[in-house]
Amino acid sequence: MGSTSLRPLSRARLLAFAIVGNVLPVIIASATDRSSHHALFYIGAAVACVAPLLVVLVPRRRRHLLFWAAAFAQIPALTLMQAYSGGVASSYSVLVIMAMVWFGLEATDVELGAGIFVLAACCTLPMVLIGPPAYPVSWGHAVLLTMVGVTVAVSLRAVVRELGTLAQRFAQEAVVDDLTGLLNRRGWRYTAPRELARAARSGNPITLVTLDLDNFKELNDELGHEQGDHALRDTAERIRATLRAGDVVARLGGDEFVALLTNSTLTGSLAAIDRLREATPVREAFSSGLAVWDRKEDLAELLRRSDLALYAAKGAGGSRTEVAPPILEPLPEITFRWAHDSEGEDGGLEERTVAS
Repeated sequence: MGSTSLRPLSRARLLAFAIVGNVLPVIIASATDRSSHHALFYIGAAVACVAPLLVVLVPRRRRHLLFWAAAFAQIPALTLMQAYSGGVASSYSVLVIMAMVWFGLEATDVELGAGIFVLAACCTLPMVLIGPPAYPVSWGHAVLLTMVGVTVAVSLRAVVRELGTLAQRFAQEAVVDDLTGLLNRRGWRYTAPRELARAARSGNPITLVTLDLDNFKELNDELGHEQGDHALRDTAERIRATLRAGDVVARLGGDEFVALLTNSTLTGSLAAIDRLREATPVREAFSSGLAVWDRKEDLAELLRRSDLALYAAKGAGGSRTEVAPPILEPLPEITFRWAHDSEGEDGGLEERTVAS
């Protein structure tokens, strides 16, 4: 009944829910008509207060007997509070719904199924095995309590699942370009640096390709924006079909595409761009710039060099690929000492510093 890997804030919220939604109602029930409560009532109340706290505080990745005991102990504990106070017809039986709310919100599907089974057993078995006066037989109340508990838990599970699906969809839409299905600028800024970091650890080569369509403006002006969108989608499909699944491809805006070719040398990257160009119709021809990562520059600098190569390709007439020159580090300075002889005479030593 706690979530699988809780961040501190989530853990705090769950702890607050356990206290307000579980512990406080049990304490209030225990403080009401104290003289009429049986000893079993207080035993159940104590367990019902401790169990949800343990479930929240014990990390689920360390599941052991204490976790499972706490996860499923609350329903039997709340059933003990019904002893000698009317059983399932007791006014305290409604407290069981709190446990089912917890199961619906936080338990896995398997745990939810097990919780429903425990609820049904706790509603019926005490009447059969113990009976009056502790647990008077009231099948109508038992069925009603079980149905309400199951309905609450299953309904909450459906809501949680739907919210999870919506959150996943919104997260995807935030990083995916809705026209082409490629990563958008946000997705690129999130994914590409991680690939550079991975390549830095593994030592694999990385190449960045920037490309855009040569005649996109004319295509839009002559045939309309719908045809322009069609050309963008076609280009994205060809890029996906040509490059490998591990390459990071994005549309940064307009007709500008970028591709981070992972574990790809300059030769392999040029071959991939050539294959893409062969599959591209003349009307949707593109220019591209290519930059090989020097393993030190950040993504912005790598993209800047690739863009410069793209501008050079377009300036040279388009429909071609230019490679950005590698970054040259300044060479160390070396001091030479030699004798300077004017008119055949020894003039002594002179020092000069030059770059090697």
